[in-house]
Order: sequence, then C-alpha cells, then structure tokens
Amino acid sequence: MKGRTTLIVIALCGLAASGVGLLMNVSGLFFTPIAEELGLMKGTVSMTLTVGNICFSIGGLLCPKVISRFRIKWVLIAATALMAGGTAMLSLCNSIILMYIFHAIRGLAAGLAGFVFITLVINQWVHKNVGFITSITMGFSGLAGALFSPVVSSIIQKSGWRTAYLVIALFIVLLNLPAIFFVPPMNVRARTKGEEGETEKSSRDRGYSITMVVIVAVYSACACGAAALAQHFPGIVSERGLAAAVGATMLSISMIMNTGGKMLLGILVDKIGARRSLPVISILVTSGLLLMMFVPVSWAMYVAAALYGLCFSMSTVGVVSMTRDRFGLENYAKTYPTISLCGSASNAVFTAIIGFIYDGSGSYRMNLIMILCMEILAFLIIAYVYHTIAKAKKA
Repeated sequence: MKGRTTLIVIALCGLAASGVGLLMNVSGLFFTPIAEELGLMKGTVSMTLTVGNICFSIGGLLCPKVISRFRIKWVLIAATALMAGGTAMLSLCNSIILMYIFHAIRGLAAGLAGFVFITLVINQWVHKNVGFITSITMGFSGLAGALFSPVVSSIIQKSGWRTAYLVIALFIVLLNLPAIFFVPPMNVRARTKGEEGETEKSSRDRGYSITMVVIVAVYSACACGAAALAQHFPGIVSERGLAAAVGATMLSISMIMNTGGKMLLGILVDKIGARRSLPVISILVTSGLLLMMFVPVSWAMYVAAALYGLCFSMSTVGVVSMTRDRFGLENYAKTYPTISLCGSASNAVFTAIIGFIYDGSGSYRMNLIMILCMEILAFLIIAYVYHTIAKAKKA
C-alpha cells in the first residue's frame, strides 16, 4: 500500500505541475510576443489568462459531479486531451477571440483535474501525513512554474511562441500520464436513499450549514485575495524610493516561500494540527505586512517578503485543512469546490482592484490598509471556525 500511495502522490504532483504550473504560471511569457505579432494590446492578450482562470474555477466546481458519473481514467484522458489539444490549437491562432475560446477549453479541463480533484484523491487514499502530502502536491504548481519558465522563455526566443505552445502541449501529456495510469477509482458519488440518514447525521455531527460554508468561503476569499499583493512588490518598492532590484528580489523570495510555506504549513498541520498552526502562520503574514508598511529599508523588505510569502500556504493548504476539519470528509466534495471558487475569483478580482486603487490614489497606502484588514478578518475567522469545532466536540 505504501508503494501505491507513493505512485498516487507522484501522479498528483504531475497534475498540479501541468494544470496550474504550465497552463497558468507561465502564461505571462506569451503576452508580449503574441501582442507584438498580432498587433494587440497586452491587456487584451492578458485577458486570456483571466478567462482561463475563471474556467479553471468552474471546472473545479463541476469536478465532484463529473467524477461521480464517469470513470476516473476516462475523465483524466478527456481532461488531458482538452488541455493539450487546446494548447496546441493556440499555436495556430491569429484571432484573439479564438484564443479566448481555447483558453476557456483548456482552463475548464484543467479545473476538472486540478486542486479539487487532487485533494479529493488525497482525502480518500492518503491516511498519514495528509497535510504534508497536500502541501507537496500543491507546491508542485509553483515549482513547475519556476522550472519551466526559463525553458519556455528560451523556446519563445529561439523558435517563437507558436512552437512554445506545441512544446507545452507535449509536456502536459507527459505530466498527466502517471495520473491516467496510477490514480485509482474513487467513491465520490451521489448518496442513495438508504444512505441519506447517514449523510444527514454526519452533516449534523459536523455542524454543516450554508452559513458556515459562507464564512469559510470568506476566509478563502481573504487569503487568496491578499496573495495578489505579491505581484505589486516592485511597485511598492519604487514608491518607497528603493532600487528596482529590491522589488525583483522580494518577488523572488515570495515565490520561494510559495512552495516552502506550503510545505511548512503542511508539516505543522500534521504535527500540531491546523487549529494551532493556522493562527501562527496568519500572525507571521500580518507581521510581514506591517514590516512592509512601516520599515521601508532593504533588509526589512526582504524579511517582509519572506513572511508575507506564507500567505500562499494560507490560501491553499490552509483552506483545504479548514474545510476538512470543519465539514469532515463526508461533506468535503460538497463544500470545497464552492469555497475554492470564491478564493480563485477573489485572487483575480483583487489583482485588478489593487491596480485600480493605485491608479486612482497614486499610492499603495490604501491597498496596504485594505490587505491588512483582510488579514485581520482571516485571523478572526480562523479563531471562530475552530472555536465552533471545539464547541461541537464538547456537545
């Protein structure tokens, strides 16, 4: 069983690397060359990523229903074909409308085999070190982006963006093959009438309610929305009168913590539980933000970037752990897709909002205050959610 679990984890790492690492995290490399060749504005081309992200979230929402009706192997084969096929078709496009369509297709397919699918498999087939394994698989999305970015950039420079899309399509197939062969069937299906009593009892035991789903979804929105600030580090540094290299280094540090922070939180969740580890990480993230706000010197900015980079773990491993702890595995497939959708939408929205607020005010001050309020709200929700869990156990 141990060897089988290892193969499953490797397969899930491949899915995270292809669906998020390749499809999402290297997309920015294509904006400039596509805009220049087709005579488009960069903003128009960058909307392809927004379309893909929205469809990725929708795919995650549909994932439990799809895998409850169809065999896992065929779902993965279809998702891989659409991801790779949509990417290959982008190499032939001369129209931005067609690009939006193919980004939507591959985004939807990636969502079906993305984080929702990955965490459902982990919850069913992994029984030890669940937090750590969750962090590893999710961390591969950022790791793949870091590893493949220079490769894809080199291909674009030497052979053009069309060839780069074809290479990515090939990588997607290779990365997804282990999942197609090694991920076993799952028992994610609609309950029969004979099981309804058990389902209702489990839901009551976990205190399931729409209100609690909304509260956890708000936490997800705060955590994911706050993570959007990292992309604006260069601008914050420039406003403080520091060298541009400081902002670039901060961004690199935060991306390293994207993966490292997820692994750290995963280990802490396994060792001391999410109830203790989530508040600690939340306080560290808030400390990094305060340092960024009030100590505008280079060394402090580097420390701030490292601490604030932990927010990526809060928006992934933290959301998964809280959802699992609050609603139980029996309700996970029903609650996590919606909660994840709120987080993904929030990240996309706040990336734009931060830019608009800066354009309107000419400063990042209001943005930093807004993000601070979001971090405080996230901390309060953590405390409240785990208070209700402890209260339900005593009852």
